[in-house]
Amino acid sequence: MRAFFGLSPDVNTKLAIQAWRNKAFPHFNAPVPAANFHVTLAFLGQVSPKQLDALCEAVEHISEIHTFDISLNQVGYWSKPKALWLGCKETQKEHLQLVKNLSQIANSIGLQLPKQDYIAHLTLARKCSVNPPAALIEPAFTWRNAEFHLYESVSGNKGVSYHIRHTWPLAKLFAFRTV
Repeated sequence: MRAFFGLSPDVNTKLAIQAWRNKAFPHFNAPVPAANFHVTLAFLGQVSPKQLDALCEAVEHISEIHTFDISLNQVGYWSKPKALWLGCKETQKEHLQLVKNLSQIANSIGLQLPKQDYIAHLTLARKCSVNPPAALIEPAFTWRNAEFHLYESVSGNKGVSYHIRHTWPLAKLFAFRTV
């Protein structure tokens, strides 16, 4: 199976991002459906059943990582894949630690991850032949991540869809008040 680890915005955030995109950038050949919105943590590529089992077992033993917020507040464009995306001006340390842990696990079971710097992003549209003009409305979307997922990427007649195959919770961070 073709797989990746990722974070999923809540439904209200997905719908708000879709509405913003449709106002800010109304004409795209290949807008990403809101149901597919996610932030990739580690792209795994093809994973065998044996590797999948080892991967899931190893993830169960990740040291505790607390919940964290993601703020998608900048627009970016990559010319080679022709993709328009929302990204984070600042990525929280817990987010980056999770990326590091998942990448180490993937490497330890023999998966070869791309050797590029991690950029937290959510793809808005593909097949953009040119960098779209600046958005008239600045993006500002934030949600708290309480879990992360293993996704399967499935190609079909209507394009690619992403299916959550496993979910792991992040540790809740409790703030104690003194009286």
